[in-house]
Amino acid sequence: MKRNHLTYFGILFLLLCIGACEENRVYEKNISIEKYTWDSKVVPTFTVDIPDTSALYNIYVNVRHIDLYPFQNIWLQVDTQFPDGTHTNRRIEIILANDEGKWYGEGLGDIWDFRSLIQENAFFNTPGTYTFTLTQNMREDPLPGIMAVGLRVEKTGMSRPQPATN
Repeated sequence: MKRNHLTYFGILFLLLCIGACEENRVYEKNISIEKYTWDSKVVPTFTVDIPDTSALYNIYVNVRHIDLYPFQNIWLQVDTQFPDGTHTNRRIEIILANDEGKWYGEGLGDIWDFRSLIQENAFFNTPGTYTFTLTQNMREDPLPGIMAVGLRVEKTGMSRPQPATN
């Protein structure tokens, strides 16, 4: 009987932990890549509403690829459009495998899912709609073996520091 209670509480604890992680999620969307071949002209777009400018956020890129993806990494151009229409653009590298070729992330058969933190403790100065675009920036174009890409934004649970007042 005692063992059943421990199992029950263990499962309950696990479910609460999973629920707490999802509670912080503000946005998550994944976009499938047709025929698992990502042409640089195909630019997945993600529209995120941010009402809370006092919170800090973590921003992730999700990559789903097949086991036969021919590279250890992927280079992306990440463009962010702010509510006032201004943009920032940066090039990022996501490492998908170690030096021995072992894939990072979760695998099921020959499919791999990897979530990469691209900005930690980000803050948004203005409430409103932010638009993120992801463009594959590899030398090989179109890029084979990519099944889907996505964006996830979650609150960290912390607030951004407020400026000191005199």
